[in-house]
Amino acid sequence: MCQRMGARLVWAMSNFIVFACMAGTAIISLVSVNKYITEGIQQAIGENRAIKIASLVIFALLGFPLSITYSVPFSITADLTADTGGGQGLAIGVLNLAIVIPQMIVSLGAGPWDALFSGGNIPAFVLAPLFALAAGVTATLKLPNLSSGSFKSSGFHFG
Repeated sequence: MCQRMGARLVWAMSNFIVFACMAGTAIISLVSVNKYITEGIQQAIGENRAIKIASLVIFALLGFPLSITYSVPFSITADLTADTGGGQGLAIGVLNLAIVIPQMIVSLGAGPWDALFSGGNIPAFVLAPLFALAAGVTATLKLPNLSSGSFKSSGFHFG
């Protein structure tokens, strides 16, 4: 995809897909909780077939941005640092920290954030698409254009 569309557009598109899926998750959560307010969320998910199907579709769609997250930043970092003379390891390490530290912040902050809103996780599901939308807009406006010709398949390597 990076070869045809460019890494910037692929990365921004993945953030917009996360935005749509997380907004869908918030909507599904609100619908299920409002519909089954007396029975609780566990019974709500098990009872309504439409909610189950919508949830599975969202999780299937989230596979696309997940695959982009797992591959594009590392390939771009390796490509940009290939000619620096040994800087690839350091660059990949810094990139890994840039990925892990926000995940740790979210993990530590999600519980207190949910506690502010009576213990449910719907506030986090509402906040997530806002951050994903901001990331998509930022990626579209601020990421540099890399030549799409630099992303070439190296083929299969057999031992």
